[in-house]
Amino acid sequence: MFNALRRFLMTSPTDTAGLADVQPLPGPWPAGIALSRHSLDGDQGRTAVGDLLDRFKYAGERRLARTLVSALARALRETPGFGHIDVILHVPATTQRLRVPPTCDLARALGKEMRIRCLPDLIACTRLVTHQKDIARVEEKAVNVRGAFRVRRAEFVEGKKLLLVDDVFDSGATLQEVWRMLMRAGAREVVVATITRTRYWRDR
Repeated sequence: MFNALRRFLMTSPTDTAGLADVQPLPGPWPAGIALSRHSLDGDQGRTAVGDLLDRFKYAGERRLARTLVSALARALRETPGFGHIDVILHVPATTQRLRVPPTCDLARALGKEMRIRCLPDLIACTRLVTHQKDIARVEEKAVNVRGAFRVRRAEFVEGKKLLLVDDVFDSGATLQEVWRMLMRAGAREVVVATITRTRYWRDR
């Protein structure tokens, strides 16, 4: 699967074969994409990108961040709405499971890849919340994260176009809560991107 992603990165910009499975992300933002679906249809397992993301997150293969964001950067460059980004931010961890959340590594790598300033940990989670995976209903997911985030220094987002990065788009509740908080903090525009998108919305 790693070689499959490498082949995808080597294809021409107009070639949509292989792993070019960019997914739109529904939400209030003006532009949002995921590099790929997380799972195949019909319970046939994960996609190649979904497999790499799981290895990156759960098997300690942090070197895969560069591979994943290289593909994501290419998708962003080819998708309208993602030009002229001032700052890259990431959704913060909502649990204390890891000292450095995977989203931080992804955002940093993406900043280097796209030569855009990344501000790790600018967004803070103000309280511990229940893991979103443990909540089934989207309404309850939204309540779970409501008011749970803040910007440490608003001057870094005021009047800026921001790219907000997360690893997986499931219900979208967390991403929407952080997006609203950034807009209230004075951001001019916030676009969003994730590595994968689950079947949560497609199954409802």
